[in-house]
Amino acid sequence: MKKIYFVLCALLVMGLSSNRAEARMTILYGNGPEFERMYDLPDSLVSEEGNPLEFGVTFDQFSLFYVPIWNYGQTEYAVYDSKAKTIYELDEEDVAAFKEEYGWELPEKPSLSFWNRIGGKLVLLAVAAALLGIWMWKRRSEDTQEQQPETAQAN
Repeated sequence: MKKIYFVLCALLVMGLSSNRAEARMTILYGNGPEFERMYDLPDSLVSEEGNPLEFGVTFDQFSLFYVPIWNYGQTEYAVYDSKAKTIYELDEEDVAAFKEEYGWELPEKPSLSFWNRIGGKLVLLAVAAALLGIWMWKRRSEDTQEQQPETAQAN
């Protein structure tokens, strides 16, 4: 168990110790703007680079190993260029124009999927419960091994 804790701590220190964003371990954690797709837009709507756009919700998120842990900031409607990895935020007039043109039923305030809202927290809770269970099982087995020699000497 000590080896597992050591490896996790070493990965955490390596990931957080770098000052440059491109040198950080991107698998370890992510922190910043995210995009959740709701609709694909027609091929006639393209970005400045000529890439297809997607319509959805943008928000800020902290994640560990690609599992969303915490969402912060505001959720807003946006379009996203997946090839250039660029998010274009929309104002209320643009959102109203999309709703009218494509007949979309959009809520007043954008919401996130279950995975981004709660799913990551459930995964984190399950991992913590598993680690606690392993620790308790090992502790109980060590206590049982300590008690067995005492009962053997008493006989």
